[in-house]
Amino acid sequence: MTAKSSTLASGEPEVDVTTSEASTMVTQRVVPWMKLGRLVDEPMTAQEAAHQGGIDFTVSLRPAGFYDADTRGWTRVGNRRFVVRDDTNTPLGVASSGYPVLQYGDAFDFMNGVSPLFVAAGALKGGRQGFMVVRAPETITVLDGEDPHELFLVLRTSHDCSRAVEVSVMPLRHRCMNQLTLQSFAANVPHRWSVTHNSSMQQKLQEAQLALTRLGAYAKQFETLTHRFVELKVTEPRAREVLERVLPDKPRRDDQVDRIIQAWHSAPTVGFDGTGWGLINAVSEDFEWTRGGGNAESRFIGALQGSTFKTVNRVAGQLLSRVSA
Repeated sequence: MTAKSSTLASGEPEVDVTTSEASTMVTQRVVPWMKLGRLVDEPMTAQEAAHQGGIDFTVSLRPAGFYDADTRGWTRVGNRRFVVRDDTNTPLGVASSGYPVLQYGDAFDFMNGVSPLFVAAGALKGGRQGFMVVRAPETITVLDGEDPHELFLVLRTSHDCSRAVEVSVMPLRHRCMNQLTLQSFAANVPHRWSVTHNSSMQQKLQEAQLALTRLGAYAKQFETLTHRFVELKVTEPRAREVLERVLPDKPRRDDQVDRIIQAWHSAPTVGFDGTGWGLINAVSEDFEWTRGGGNAESRFIGALQGSTFKTVNRVAGQLLSRVSA
């Protein structure tokens, strides 16, 4: 079955799938960033996106200390500061006294130099982290158009000192609306990297151009990988072996393996039965949509760096290792 679809800049899918079952399933799916921060479908700057996404608040450093109940006095910790949200006086993190405060809009404004379309922005972890999603200008053709994808850049940083300014490539698979953050499995082709924040427009433009160069390299490698995986024929015993090796040995693991295998064989949103590409997408499908629990934020982070990301890439690595052996 071939699925043809497109995604609005707002993140909502427009889908034309050849079976009504798949069409119903996919049109009910909304990518996580739509629930975490919705924006209008028009070009805007990072500062405007921050405002639309509710992360245009400012933070500042405040003196850190502790209260001694015995002496009823406060003791300052001279080399530490609280990172405090100015409008609500909410502490978001603790930093060193020399920590360079970087507002969310300023953290991501290096992408303004390439006139991107910011499609979403919002807060994570109660405002301690912020993100923006940019529709990538780079086009991608997967399996000669048989499996449509779209590329996005996810920009993240934090006010709790948990991460610097970071860029991640996020392929969105139209057939199932899965965030398929697959590693490139190639040297010098990163799928995620840190950005050095600079004040000059020339340096910001250089960072933006570097991001686009890396995005282009990733897109080519992603297309190469999909061809390798779709040409890789996988038997059911081999698929079960890979899943049992990758999935944690916990109660009901066998149920999860059976569920993934069934989706691999028959789910219209997965497709490519009997191939490595189908198995990878069956795993992604299970972690993104079938497992219980979680919310939009945990699903978003899970696809970027959590259990979804790790499991999908371990399965892919297992399949590639057999090819290389």
